[in-house]
Amino acid sequence: MAKSFLYSSTILVSAALSMHTQAMAQTAPSSATVSAMPSADADASSAGDEAPRAAEPSDPNDIVVTASRRAQSLQDVPMSITAVSGQTLENKVATTFFDYAASIPNLSFAVAGVGPSSGRSIAVRGISDVNTTGFYIDDSPLSESLDPKILDVERIEVLRGPQGTLYGARSLGGTVRLITIQPDASEVSGRFHAALSTTHNTDRPNYQIDGAINLPIVQDRIGVRLVGLHQRDAGYFTRTFDVAGGGTRTLRNIGQSRTDGFSAAAVIKLTDNLSVTPRILYQNSRLNGYQLADVPVNNASTTPNVLVVRSLDQRRGSDVPESTTDRWLLGTVDVKLSTSYGSFTSATTLFRRRARDVEDQTDFIASAFGLPEAIPTSLDVRSPVNSFSQELRFASAFKGPVQIVAGLFYSNTRSNQMSPPNIIPGIDAATGGALGTDFIYSKDWPTRQKDYAAYGEVNWEFLPSLTAIVGARVFKNETTSSITGRGVVYGGFDQRPEQTLKESGVTPKFSLQYEFSRGNQVYATVAKGFRPGGPNQLFPEIFGCTTDLAAVGLTPDQAAFFKSDSVWSYEAGAKATMFDRRLRASIAGFRIDWNNIQQKVQLQCGFDFKNNSGTARSQGVELEISANPFEGMTISAGGGYVDAKFTGLSGGSKFKAGDRVPQVPKWNFNLNADYRRDLGSSLEGFVHWDYAYVGSSNSSINANVNPATGRLVPRIRPSYEIMNARIGVMIDRRYELAVFAKNLTDERASLSDITAAAVEAPGRTRVTINQPRTFGAEIRYSF
Repeated sequence: MAKSFLYSSTILVSAALSMHTQAMAQTAPSSATVSAMPSADADASSAGDEAPRAAEPSDPNDIVVTASRRAQSLQDVPMSITAVSGQTLENKVATTFFDYAASIPNLSFAVAGVGPSSGRSIAVRGISDVNTTGFYIDDSPLSESLDPKILDVERIEVLRGPQGTLYGARSLGGTVRLITIQPDASEVSGRFHAALSTTHNTDRPNYQIDGAINLPIVQDRIGVRLVGLHQRDAGYFTRTFDVAGGGTRTLRNIGQSRTDGFSAAAVIKLTDNLSVTPRILYQNSRLNGYQLADVPVNNASTTPNVLVVRSLDQRRGSDVPESTTDRWLLGTVDVKLSTSYGSFTSATTLFRRRARDVEDQTDFIASAFGLPEAIPTSLDVRSPVNSFSQELRFASAFKGPVQIVAGLFYSNTRSNQMSPPNIIPGIDAATGGALGTDFIYSKDWPTRQKDYAAYGEVNWEFLPSLTAIVGARVFKNETTSSITGRGVVYGGFDQRPEQTLKESGVTPKFSLQYEFSRGNQVYATVAKGFRPGGPNQLFPEIFGCTTDLAAVGLTPDQAAFFKSDSVWSYEAGAKATMFDRRLRASIAGFRIDWNNIQQKVQLQCGFDFKNNSGTARSQGVELEISANPFEGMTISAGGGYVDAKFTGLSGGSKFKAGDRVPQVPKWNFNLNADYRRDLGSSLEGFVHWDYAYVGSSNSSINANVNPATGRLVPRIRPSYEIMNARIGVMIDRRYELAVFAKNLTDERASLSDITAAAVEAPGRTRVTINQPRTFGAEIRYSF
């Protein structure tokens, strides 16, 4: 690893120095060259956000963010934020969540839900589980499991700390925002991009074609932006299975993904101050197999199993194809009215998603029912979602020391976790007629959640350079659910009629900010965040689940729902801009107290449920630095430390005080370097290199229990390192040719063992990993 690190670093540094030496003989770079530097963001404002104060002086390297619901320089916001510009995403050849997430300080992720399509969860600052991190595309709140292709994105903002005031529920640890490029009614512009690459352990190439065009329909009044994508990544897994008559057969290209997507957006300027922006965004992703590595585990072990991936072959007794599809459609309408005293915004969102996972359950069924010979079988899980949200917001532009942001929010989400009838032909006969049927399982679990909220935040500069920020969100949630189960698993038939959980409360925020000068500040914040409760699955009496619940002190009715949990966060930080804005730094320290934690409790009967069990504390620090040491060179680095531990447990939790919160590495850090230089009158060269380290963490998803202590035996996700590089030239400021390497050292990162749709097969867990080493070339054209 160290040798590869040194080797690739030497090549890239040599390339940079070579270009720098050649450039010394050229004339001084123009201002256009400076503005093309990777960290530049010429215009970061999006629909519904107030314009920022003018930079003092104008700074082409400044990144403008809208985290506080108004546009501000990143260095002026009193909050710990990582902002990744569109140029940086291009340099990283980032197309998926993993491509950028591994380099965000104190951000981690896992597959905590059921199935690869909708199971991913994001953790910020050690607050780890499903729905603990808010996820937005522009002003649209969506599920954190969504993985939109990084295609027409202006920037990505990662807001740390609870965002319960401005972003509401499910932002316990923070919020991730994808800010897209908006349509423009003033000029024709566009881009085209094509990439061809090859990945280790595949037998065919990967390719991607995407593009965008912006067209004024009525000059300065109506503009349209169209974006399209087609991408295919070859499968890097194989499946080896036994064949009749003896021997085995191996299939390649398992886990191949195909993605098609498009968006169409328009801006309609009814007056100089009133605009309407409708948009449709669609994506369809299909996998011909699970991108999961098999890792042997010992479920009787009293010491942790280490999830080391040694093979990309999925060894099976028979050929049972698996697949995943994830189709979603996002429709939005944003209306903005600008006045001399502020802006009014209406953001309307309609979202429809259809996710489906088909999983091989042959080995589990054979073990669970004691079959003398396995019967090839799979389980189908479908997760449809339909949601609507409406937000009305006002952001002031008053003359004076007081500014406000205030709004109303409503959402209505209907979801279901359903499995069609799972019929296994011959299983009744194989068990000697003990089951009486081949119908094993079906489930229908519809849930509707309504959220109502009113919020406000006041910024008051009550002394020169000293600003107090006070905010609050008043909320009410209603969760209604029923569930019906059929088949052998449910004793033929079981049902819980529709029930409703109602919760309400207030999430306040208090902050003080002192600005020494533009880009130089200290701040302190106290804030609260919350996560709504939800329904639990059925507890089949046939397996003794009712008795197991009683041992925890609950009845099936009492365990029908789990309630909300919440955090109180205490943060202090500083930001500095020095050396004529060539060096920027930010540091923040925090402590988070997590109460009434929603935790999965495993029952002896084989079923699990969520219960509000205990408390935890997370504390740590993050540091980010960006520097421009000489013309054309940008270096950035960042790192985070999190110490997240349980402090008190109850309600059946197998954790003990002092245990680490799962899926949270203590350390992660990153380093990025970019160099761009004119090589002639119409030729510019560039080189990029980035490195990310993510420390080890524990997983409790499928952890076993030590019978002597009653304590969970965690599984260990080892630390990993990812390195990427890209080098190329730009011709006439329009054409770009580049070659790139992703995962240069071919690291096998154990990102998470997965929650099986059925139950994990004995002795074998399945682990999500990153894409193996990939080499490629790409061309870009912009106009």
